[in-house]
Amino acid sequence: MIESLKEDFYVKSYSFGATLNDTLSFDYSKSMTDIHQAISTTLTNFENQNVGAIILASDGIYNQGLSPVSEIYPFKGAFYTVGVGDTSIQKDAFVARVFANKFVYTGDRFAIRSDVTAYDCMNHSVNVQIFSHNQNRIVASQTIQIQSNRFSKSLETIIDANSVGVQHFTISVSKVEGEQNVFNNSQDIYVEVLDSKERILILANAPHPDVNAIKEALSKNKNYKIDLALGDKPIQKLDDYNLVILHNLPSVIFNTKTLIEQANRAGVSLWFIVGQQTAIPLLNQYQTALQITARGASFNDVGVNVNKDFSFFNLNENDINRISHFPPLSAPFGEFKSGSMSQILMTQKIGEISTQQALWVMQSQGQSKTGVLAAEGIWRWRMYDFAQNKNTDAVDAFIQKTATYLSVKHNRKQFNVELNKKIFNENEPIMIDAELLNENYELVNTPDVTLTVSDESGKKSNFVMDKSNNSYSYNLGSLSSGKYDFTGHVSFNGKSFSSGGSFQVTSQNIEEVQTTADFGLLHQLAKNYSGEFVYANQISTLKDKIKMNNKIQNIIHSEAVSEPLIEWKWLFALLFLSLAAEWFLRKRNGSY
Repeated sequence: MIESLKEDFYVKSYSFGATLNDTLSFDYSKSMTDIHQAISTTLTNFENQNVGAIILASDGIYNQGLSPVSEIYPFKGAFYTVGVGDTSIQKDAFVARVFANKFVYTGDRFAIRSDVTAYDCMNHSVNVQIFSHNQNRIVASQTIQIQSNRFSKSLETIIDANSVGVQHFTISVSKVEGEQNVFNNSQDIYVEVLDSKERILILANAPHPDVNAIKEALSKNKNYKIDLALGDKPIQKLDDYNLVILHNLPSVIFNTKTLIEQANRAGVSLWFIVGQQTAIPLLNQYQTALQITARGASFNDVGVNVNKDFSFFNLNENDINRISHFPPLSAPFGEFKSGSMSQILMTQKIGEISTQQALWVMQSQGQSKTGVLAAEGIWRWRMYDFAQNKNTDAVDAFIQKTATYLSVKHNRKQFNVELNKKIFNENEPIMIDAELLNENYELVNTPDVTLTVSDESGKKSNFVMDKSNNSYSYNLGSLSSGKYDFTGHVSFNGKSFSSGGSFQVTSQNIEEVQTTADFGLLHQLAKNYSGEFVYANQISTLKDKIKMNNKIQNIIHSEAVSEPLIEWKWLFALLFLSLAAEWFLRKRNGSY
């Protein structure tokens, strides 16, 4: 057929599996099929050319990439599809898909959704089990009665997240009598169980709009559990909290000395927000991040300048620009001196005059951290931000970042090297990602990361990871089957970090998961692009079908070339000879 088409058309042949190959091959040795990638690459290769038709010979099964019938390709020609393979339905019960949250927290309950499909298994029953590799036991089991020859059912199983770490589950469906293909009877899924949510206590001297404003800002982070209390309420189990925010405390009514001492012993961070009810002498006594020498009991309206050299966490330029135009806060009138271990986030601005007086500072010392915002009225910022921008993102970002920095404990990992899954197929590319975090656990990728990968024999290979955006990645390509260990190493701010893990490469051929041809996909693809579907034994008819398709048009190319007349020397010679001849004839005939 190809030779016949070449008589009238330019023909280019490809074969494909997971990728498009520049040769025609029928060895069926590829372990994965990506029809969408093959079509997209072909169209890219012939961009801006008059491609009249694409002939796709396939069984219609794809196990990688997007569905070709759901995509809209930039193609004005026609698709002709040739159906090859066996469309007869074989007895098969399998786990089609599995879903679960990638991350959950200890003490939570999470759902594993399993989509079970069965073909030609009517009146059979199958048992669906979820096996926990960490617990080495079956954690859920359910029997399903198959009620049709094209049966599918979604099951949702609730699992308790009791143990921290990566939890490995295998979802399997029992074999049906007479079933030949059992490669698709199970799927693995991994869920990472994180330590409990961070708890933040907002303790106020009295009700105040600032308290609700801070709570609303922090509530955007689903990893925070926020409690509110007034100063007269005794706090039980203070060490359960990661951060205590003290609004207008210590005060004359509630000196909170005992609470602050308990927090310091337990390593719980404190964030003081100063207002008109704050007892300034007690505040100076209980913390060293910012000392205030008040001049009387009066307060100033102060604007802010953000310190762009602040390094405890990253600052967004847009947030900085927005917050510089916010209405003033109310700060004590006096002198402000930050501690030697403090970093200043914001300084005060009186009217249009910028000062070096600290307003918002943070300090890391010992097991806990301390923050001080020496002003109240942050609720006005949120109202102004929303009125101007229809959101409160700028002010909320400063509140959230401060709380994140103060609540983060030192025992958390700043460097992480990980994979998006633990099991790969032999021909599947393996991408390893790494993240390095600063003191506020924000992404940085300044130093180089060295990656070491070792196989079961102990052979090691070293790589330098690529930097991408604010993180790292490295594509190991495809590896042979076996178990591998990987470790990343980096030095940052005078400290050395390492992180790693392991993964398994299996030799399973996922082409065997589904073996029944899907000609419906080929029919739809041809219909979407004004083509036609034919069976393999009808392939010889394609040439006439293509020639009769009015959508496939030849394009006539024309080219206009401009050339200066001065280059036409023969024309000037002819003109000269004509003029000379006229002069000679007139001279001879006495016209001159």
